[in-house]
Amino acid sequence: MKDFDPERENAFFSLFQEYFDLERDVGKQHDSQNYSLDRMYPLAELAGNPERKLKIIHIAGTKGKGSTAFYLTALLNAAGKSCGVFTSPHLLTVRERFQINNQLLSYDALEAAALPLCQRLKAAGLKPSLFEIFTVLALQLFAQGGMEYAVLETGIGGLLDATNYVQNKLATIITPLSYDHTALLGNTIEEIALQKAGILRSGVPLILAKQPFPAAEQTVMQYAAKLGTPVFRPESNINVTNWLKNSYIQFLSENFQTAYRAIEVLGLTPDPMRFRPPTLRARFEIIRNEPPVILDAAHNGDSARQLSRAIAACYPGRHFVCVLGCVLGKDVRGIVEGLRTMDAEFILTNPDTPRGSALPQLMEVAHENNLEILDIKDHITSLDELPADQPLLFTGSFFTALIGAKLFV
Repeated sequence: MKDFDPERENAFFSLFQEYFDLERDVGKQHDSQNYSLDRMYPLAELAGNPERKLKIIHIAGTKGKGSTAFYLTALLNAAGKSCGVFTSPHLLTVRERFQINNQLLSYDALEAAALPLCQRLKAAGLKPSLFEIFTVLALQLFAQGGMEYAVLETGIGGLLDATNYVQNKLATIITPLSYDHTALLGNTIEEIALQKAGILRSGVPLILAKQPFPAAEQTVMQYAAKLGTPVFRPESNINVTNWLKNSYIQFLSENFQTAYRAIEVLGLTPDPMRFRPPTLRARFEIIRNEPPVILDAAHNGDSARQLSRAIAACYPGRHFVCVLGCVLGKDVRGIVEGLRTMDAEFILTNPDTPRGSALPQLMEVAHENNLEILDIKDHITSLDELPADQPLLFTGSFFTALIGAKLFV
């Protein structure tokens, strides 16, 4: 990947070495002592409160957050507005997290902003997590870059997510909610929805995407009513194919409609001639055409079902080898059930992450669902470990998609 420089990547992360622990230990991030917004306010003040210089649109949800964020940015650009977008996680390069007008920032620009921020952190004795630092760094980069708008994607949840320290929001968006991070956010869809709805603000419009679970929608609507938050729904009469030409667009159209509705609510009119479709990393990302190699970060049941339908529609009659790995705490059963209709055999593995693997559970659920298991591997580090000259799909997590990205870099 031309955007990835391992030496510059390591040099950038070395600036933050002492702040890695909370980022790596998600359970620790979300316990009652550590999971709060308390560290964000002094951190933001140290950076000059860059959030106050931006018109901020905040996105939470279980699926579709990233694509909605990038579509929204592209639509803002088509309306003549500048916009920074902060998303996570990144696939290959940290630069994917910090984008201006859907373009990666240079390593030079990141380091120029990060180094003085780290120096001030150390001098002040603050101990934020890496994600907390990145949140403020992103806003600082956008403000310094003269952006008018900033789109922020939550990391986990919403209510206590680092991005939610921002008070002056222009709009909020909640994409489809499903079972995700249940050990952290709650075991019921109502508990999860309440955490996601924590990004709402009184009087600030919410664009609420179509929800697969009525109970989640009801929870969000009740929370919005309590706050006095106006709620808007995506319109289904948008001719998405006028904007996006990809053959699999029907499987992402709802995310585009949500982003477009946000633009309408903001009173803006994008010009189709100025619209530039964004590159969506690990979202049905085709990194080799023949035989196809596809990266998709589907990490819940609904996303897995959509992925299965997209594969069948775009590659009818093709038999795939699916490299499948799930992160601990994800909806493993839902993912497996969503993929079991694929014309595929599966290689089960550990995702490329320190956050914990659900491989033992994945093996059990795959057996129960009669998946055709080709192999089970602890790690995949070489193309020699995979069947040659066959269609490949890497899915189940961003961190499993990362395996494919590294193999075909």
